[in-house]
Amino acid sequence: MVKKVYNWGILAPGNIARKFTPELQQLDNARVYAVGSRNAERAKKFADEFGVGHYYNNYEDLVADPEVDIIYIASLHALHTEHALLCLNHKKPVLCEKALALNKTEVDKMVKSALENGVFFMEAFFTPHQPSYKEAKRIIESGELGKVKYIQGWFGFNRAPYNNSQRLLNPMLGGGALLDIGLYPVFDMLYFLGEPDQILAKAEFAETGVDESISIRFDYPEGKSASIYASFVAASGAGTDILCEFGTLRLRRSNAIEQWLEVDKPGSEVKRYSWEENACGLKLEAAEAMRCLDENRLQSDIMPHSMSLSLIKTLDIIRHKAEINYPERD
Repeated sequence: MVKKVYNWGILAPGNIARKFTPELQQLDNARVYAVGSRNAERAKKFADEFGVGHYYNNYEDLVADPEVDIIYIASLHALHTEHALLCLNHKKPVLCEKALALNKTEVDKMVKSALENGVFFMEAFFTPHQPSYKEAKRIIESGELGKVKYIQGWFGFNRAPYNNSQRLLNPMLGGGALLDIGLYPVFDMLYFLGEPDQILAKAEFAETGVDESISIRFDYPEGKSASIYASFVAASGAGTDILCEFGTLRLRRSNAIEQWLEVDKPGSEVKRYSWEENACGLKLEAAEAMRCLDENRLQSDIMPHSMSLSLIKTLDIIRHKAEINYPERD
């Protein structure tokens, strides 16, 4: 059976689009067909850089192009709702970067529009598609390590010297550690333990008012718990430790394509799993989106609407507990 080749449109040619696009071009059923930007020069530069045949100086023409099969939204997360609704109302399937929006009200609108329009919609959250996460999930569900008792997750880097005009430090754009990097360990807690009974959170704030560091604790029934730390001022890298009754799982990555998993059982040698670069990365999100389109699905079972809604609901609770506010959006 011949695979359908999907024409992708890239909405907003920023930094994440420059990471996603070369990986997308590795897939034999994907063609980067068009790019749209509100700046004609940026659109043309991106098109020239990646060999994209069509470029537009606005988003409306991109989503109206009948040859575009699916759109990857790579704009600032404060603009995701506006751009997703534009695409969905034009009946264009959407893969939208994380954070999906600034609050649950906005995500509710996006999911509702996707379902009402009968259009595929998925958050581009790369970790659950990765072999390391799938293997960790398999090991936990097998019961060989017993029940999960405690999880510790972190993501940090040192962004100094700071420029207060940066997106990361702009509260109007949803800046701050939580929505930029903290949502990764938050997702891990939800992925491996589910929603907690209680959340505690405390933030350290930058001059601009955004959270530059945040500490979070999740409490669950039967004594289970989790701790999260995210920061722009601590160069911790990214990692998650899952402590079980009979051993520990350690998830690590240095970037989207270099990742590994260690299984440490007392009395046994540490078992280390690693994968070739072509088995990992952002392209797995795109491959999943196209699989769903092949099967006429409106959502993915790897990153379903329910997971995106659970994630943004949890992030809202954390923000309110830590007194993090996004002006005019709360």
